[in-house]
Amino acid sequence: MDSNRTAQRSATMPLLPVSYNPSISNPHMSMSITSRFTVKLVLLHRILLFVLGIVTLLCVAMATSLVPQPLKIKLNSLFMSKINVSNTKLVANFDVAFTIENPNLVSWIWFDRIDGSISYKDNALVTYSLDPFILGLKEHRMMRVKISVNGLQEDQPVVKERVLEEIHRQREDGAVNFSLEMFARATYRTGWWGTKSVLMNPQCLDLRVGFLPKVGFGSWNNSGGPMTCAVPMLIDD
Repeated sequence: MDSNRTAQRSATMPLLPVSYNPSISNPHMSMSITSRFTVKLVLLHRILLFVLGIVTLLCVAMATSLVPQPLKIKLNSLFMSKINVSNTKLVANFDVAFTIENPNLVSWIWFDRIDGSISYKDNALVTYSLDPFILGLKEHRMMRVKISVNGLQEDQPVVKERVLEEIHRQREDGAVNFSLEMFARATYRTGWWGTKSVLMNPQCLDLRVGFLPKVGFGSWNNSGGPMTCAVPMLIDD
């Protein structure tokens, strides 16, 4: 009788709940969660490095751009026509084409004055001036200069007799070397940062002009394409 009561109480006693932990019962699931977390952490780290690199490059570019960069000049062509060289004067038409470019990202360039000359061995044969103009950010402009000299203009240089004789001899031989040079006074304006005045001296040297026999016409041989001219620059503080 007692044994039956004991068995009945045991049968009616409630069972304790059993906890279920999937990470314990399934170790592969725990490793999968850890792996996903690691991948996300590595991806976040790479994104941060990429953003930091972009910001660094932008800072370097801005710092470099704040320093005025010299303009770029490329000579496209040089022609001479109706040439007559004597012991006393030079008669000729000059036709020069070049491209001028502002390489700056944050600076406009105001050209207050540009004076140019075409020379033979440091002896100016003809001079010219360009009107003031502005080059915007990364802007380039095609320029063309046409000048005629007859040896009588008061605003043109007087060429020495020995220089004229040498030009005449070389022209008879088929070619003469000339140089194109400019002096520019300009102002760099960089947004609200301020302005800087500069002096530039573009130089296109050793321009070998070939002449047709017994014809008053000559042209610079640019078979290699436009010439990139040197542009020394001085910041006028």
